[in-house]
Amino acid sequence: MDETCGFQLGPKRYPISRLQCFATAKAALAFVVMGTIVQGFLINGHVNVIITTIEKRFDLTSTESGLIASCYDIGACVAVLFVTYMGAHGNKPQWVGWGIALIGVSGILFSLPHFLAPTYTFTLNNNTCFDPETADCTVSSIKAYRIMFYIAFIIAGFGGAPLYSLGITYFDENVARRFSSWYNGILVAGSVIGPGIGFLAGASLLGIYTYPDMTVSITDSSEAWIGAWWMGPLIVGCLGLVVAVPILMLPKTLPGTEKHRVNRGHEMHNERMALEYAQDKDFGKKFRDFPKCLYVLVRNPVYLLVSIGGAVDSILISGLATFGPKYVETIFGLSASNAGIAFGALALVGAAGGQLLGGGLITKFDIGMRGMMRMTYISPFICWFLSAGFLISCTDIPFAGITSPYHDGSTTGSFISSCNAQCGCDVNVYNPVCGGDGVTYYSACFAGCENIAPGDSFTNCSCVSSTSASGIANITGATSGVCPGTGCGTGGLFILFCIILFLLMMCTFLNEASALQISLRCVGFNQRSFAIGVQWLIIRLIGTIPGPLIIGGVFDSACTQWSLSCNVRGACSTYSSKNLSIGIFLVLLVAKVINSILYFTAAMLYKPPTSVDDPTQPRETSGVGSTPRTSFASTTITLDNDSNT
Repeated sequence: MDETCGFQLGPKRYPISRLQCFATAKAALAFVVMGTIVQGFLINGHVNVIITTIEKRFDLTSTESGLIASCYDIGACVAVLFVTYMGAHGNKPQWVGWGIALIGVSGILFSLPHFLAPTYTFTLNNNTCFDPETADCTVSSIKAYRIMFYIAFIIAGFGGAPLYSLGITYFDENVARRFSSWYNGILVAGSVIGPGIGFLAGASLLGIYTYPDMTVSITDSSEAWIGAWWMGPLIVGCLGLVVAVPILMLPKTLPGTEKHRVNRGHEMHNERMALEYAQDKDFGKKFRDFPKCLYVLVRNPVYLLVSIGGAVDSILISGLATFGPKYVETIFGLSASNAGIAFGALALVGAAGGQLLGGGLITKFDIGMRGMMRMTYISPFICWFLSAGFLISCTDIPFAGITSPYHDGSTTGSFISSCNAQCGCDVNVYNPVCGGDGVTYYSACFAGCENIAPGDSFTNCSCVSSTSASGIANITGATSGVCPGTGCGTGGLFILFCIILFLLMMCTFLNEASALQISLRCVGFNQRSFAIGVQWLIIRLIGTIPGPLIIGGVFDSACTQWSLSCNVRGACSTYSSKNLSIGIFLVLLVAKVINSILYFTAAMLYKPPTSVDDPTQPRETSGVGSTPRTSFASTTITLDNDSNT
């Protein structure tokens, strides 16, 4: 076994003795965790923040921009089986290191459209009653740059395939069984910390104009503002190339860890074919064994049920990661930035804390398979009750023409009223404003505003009532943006929701640690890398790819008014808070009930090997049947069940 740190060029390895001090499990963990942070920053965090800016900059529809994130999963699905099968018996740090390097390349490629596209210019239109804005429905050639985004994320998917499969099994093979969950818990926690950093960095960088050396007359609250979306991918791309170097120099096997691989199959599920192939150390090393390897895994009911259970959880994780900030913004009326920070902080601390707590409990109390299986179906059961927190809903935001009539007495169902009939407003231009009366209007034009004032505000708005609903006199003006909600805000209900959301994330990711260890231990030791790869394929196909679509469908079903773009239905203007909260609650509840059933069934079907010997190790047998016997030197002691000796 190669236990040296150094460079690998083809089959030849060049050891560097001065780096041998880094050939430890802790040092390797630190390097790989930095890789997970790079991956999480770019893929699961930063891109979710900058996606709307990219839409605006390159004239993309939501469908076109949504495909960017899907391209990562597509790339990962294509590569994961090949990578995990071929890398299972190879040099895992080499696969993981080159994967991180590919993610670095993808980040740099993702930022290139900023440098290659024509210089961004903007024109300001007041969109007032006497100067209405008209939608530009011409197809822009700048949309072609979206291909570079797609290619970049497909490459990132290739690079991410070995990270959470071979990376996980590398530590499982090189540390004691008891500490495997702790190391992998820290590893997966990095994938949660990365998106949190990416989100915060993205929010900060979007406050910088896309050309930092250029002085402009608009602020970041203007619709014409384009933030520096490209800085994050460029920085993390370069960082990925740097992080890949120490990972590539890690040894195939950490020194002194060969002993940790002995007797590591005694908890695998008792299935005849799996036990037979587990004793063959050469099984899976040849490509012709691929169908057999896959067949052995699908015959394992515990592995399949736990994998599908993880996929169901991924529906919620991926869906809420995409739409969680929007949910908080919609229900509680927070600004987009405040909603994102609140949800991101809660999800980050809850998810990372749950992952570390789960791994720590398994390590501290040396919990076996039976105990971990109990954890997997008890945690979702607790989440049944925590999901009720999403039933918290607030008063819908008053929206003129939808949920609230215009003050001149016109009924809801139309944005046109006597106060704006002469303005000639274009319904294809959706730029909401908040009137001084606390009512949201489709645009400044539909609010009947005649003048624009500094600070993205408007004056002399004929549709804005001079008296608010509470009877307080208001100036008939408006400001850009949707009015904040009137039912919850950041009061007691919001605090209660935050506590419940934190506990929900904690329990969900507490389960992830035990489910991962079950997946590793219920299969043969020589199949663990491939098993994790197949599991990630199941999770992506069933969970992460359809997850945002399912949660997005719940949002669409709760929409009460759609905006138009070139006479085509665009984004939702306003949602029914009650319908949205009920819809998300039902999805959460159904998913957690299915989770409990799947994990409970897996626990009932699990059968450990009947022999006390490790099924992955060759056994000697007595002359009759398969009665195990223990050898010491030249003396053979035959175990007799009827004897007291």
